[in-house]
Amino acid sequence: MRSTSRSATRKRHGIAAACAAAIAVASALASAAPHVPASDAAIVERLPASFLALRSLQPATAARAEPVSVDAALAQARHYIELGQTYSDPRAYGYAQAALGKWWSADPAPGEVLVMRARILQFRHDFAGALAQLEAALRHDQFDPDAWLLFASIAQVQGNPLAARGACLKLIPIADPLVGATCAASTAALSGNPTGAQALLARALEGKTAATPSERTWAWTTLAEIRAHAGDDAGAETAFRAALAISPDDVYARAAYADLLLDAQRPGEARAFLGAALQADAVLLRAAIAAQRSGDADAAQLAGELAQRFDEARARGDDTHLREQARFALEVEHDARRALGLARRNFEVQHEPADARVLLEAANAAGDDAAKRPAREWLARTGMREPRLQRLAQSLHAAANQ
Repeated sequence: MRSTSRSATRKRHGIAAACAAAIAVASALASAAPHVPASDAAIVERLPASFLALRSLQPATAARAEPVSVDAALAQARHYIELGQTYSDPRAYGYAQAALGKWWSADPAPGEVLVMRARILQFRHDFAGALAQLEAALRHDQFDPDAWLLFASIAQVQGNPLAARGACLKLIPIADPLVGATCAASTAALSGNPTGAQALLARALEGKTAATPSERTWAWTTLAEIRAHAGDDAGAETAFRAALAISPDDVYARAAYADLLLDAQRPGEARAFLGAALQADAVLLRAAIAAQRSGDADAAQLAGELAQRFDEARARGDDTHLREQARFALEVEHDARRALGLARRNFEVQHEPADARVLLEAANAAGDDAAKRPAREWLARTGMREPRLQRLAQSLHAAANQ
């Protein structure tokens, strides 16, 4: 339990940090020259596709003033979460919390509310808080498939494949076959069995399912990533295209497919695929990398825009995109030391293959073999056999022993 004095101290520090951030942002705005469009037809900013969708879901002021049922609040929050997942739009999660209204802090709360809270906390990387909500939800209903699926996802992000596997085993008998198979395949691949994972998921994708479009997109994207990690680029590309045929705007699938093209030394294709819809940081990052590798005329502009976004995130105290910041520092700014610092901080919170990769690459670029120890230990603990990660983990170590 936290003591009152510690809470008060943290609160004072939080207020001071917020004031400092506000002053920094205000100073930056004051020093920036206003941009005046040349004509009314000039495009100032292209709003993301999620913007109109989010606006359309916001109830009128009068309606917001009326008390709503828990079912209505959950339905609206669920819509926001789906938009947030598709477009990687953080505003959607804030809207979801607001939609819950009094149920955000209700105690006790219905199981579905607890799971919804966990989704929002997971997005904010408050994994401990999310797991606490899920544990309460599962005490309420141990056969809640949404709770077990989210539990598995968080365990996987935290680098605990054993806990993730246990949650998937709980999920399989109570979920749609495709959802259960995707969960199991994802953890199997992370635990060193990519061949079995691919076979399981491929069979499930051919079978009968009542999965939603977002769940089918997730399944195809998971299969694509498993194939990519195993070095099957052609098979991965086929699966990515199947995922994007279902959900063309899915930010995660778009970014992951762009990574496949970049790894295959096809930056021009990656840039063309990403197009002009660059509102999500993950997509803009890939576009900036592709533009720099291709020598595009707007490479510096894209890099500057992304740097500004990351500066604004730091001013807000937002550390949810440390992986992307580390990759930007490494691949666009070519600052290996800064990238390594960011990658290390990120790996303290997240332990997915992409987190291990950026840490290993940054350590190699900085010539710091010792910095690779957490990623090496994670690889040994999970049994993951991705060839690229194994090579990165051993490269400097092997060179040092020659």
